[in-house]
Amino acid sequence: MKNCVDDSDAEYHSQVPHIHVPHSLESLILSLEERLFERATRQDVAALGALLADEFVEFGARGAAWGRAEVLGDLPEQDFVQRHLSNFKLTILSEDVVLATYVCEVSGDEKPKQSLRSSIWKQSQGRWQMVFHQGTRVAQE
Repeated sequence: MKNCVDDSDAEYHSQVPHIHVPHSLESLILSLEERLFERATRQDVAALGALLADEFVEFGARGAAWGRAEVLGDLPEQDFVQRHLSNFKLTILSEDVVLATYVCEVSGDEKPKQSLRSSIWKQSQGRWQMVFHQGTRVAQE
């Protein structure tokens, strides 16, 4: 399997100016992502609605796409599965928009499944909301 980062990526990143991500912002967005993993949040339409922007769109790990209304209608009814987040990274895209990337692992009766996750968060009227999320399964070897 080809590594996702090669020498040309390193060259590109050396030419892109580095924008310092304040630790407090990184901690805040990480806590919001983790809140979306919690059973209480996933089963509470008001809590979910506060975290998802009106224009929210998700591309799932299995290829399906959902809008905010579908997530608010379906997620509270889904069976809860414990998820673990690792390799969290935050990239500032603009003053009020950030990209969060991480690995999500779901453990169950069978071999743990991992997916690569990315979320775009936008600050509006003093609060951060997710506008986009995508999950891509990591190939099982």
